[in-house]
Amino acid sequence: MNYKNFQYPLETEYSSLAEQLKNEMLINHLNNNANTIDNTDLNDLIVMAKSSFIPNLFDMAIRLEKVDAAVCSFKLGMYGLCADCEEEIEYSDLEQDPAQPRCKSCREHSRYHHD
Repeated sequence: MNYKNFQYPLETEYSSLAEQLKNEMLINHLNNNANTIDNTDLNDLIVMAKSSFIPNLFDMAIRLEKVDAAVCSFKLGMYGLCADCEEEIEYSDLEQDPAQPRCKSCREHSRYHHD
C-alpha cells in the first residue's frame, strides 16, 4: 500500500510540535534560557515535559513521541505496520491519525488488558 501521502504531514507535525514544546517550556518556566532549550536533546525535553505535571506539556510530549515513532517507521520501511503484531494498520485508521501505531485489534486488546 502507498503511504507516502502521510509522510510529509507527519514530518511537518513533528517539526511544529518540537517548536511548540520548546516555546511552552519557556512560557511555563521549565527553563528560562532559550539557548539551553534549543541545545538540549529533544528526547530530554520530552522527558522534562512529561514529568512537569503540566497537562498541555504532557499531552504535547506524548503526541510528539507518537509522531516521532511514525516518522522513524517511514525511515525503517515499517510505516503502516502495527507496533505489536506487525499486521497492516487499516488505511482508514491512518487517515484518521497518521501516527497511529497499532491496528484496531491490538488497540482493543491493549485497552482491555491495560485499563
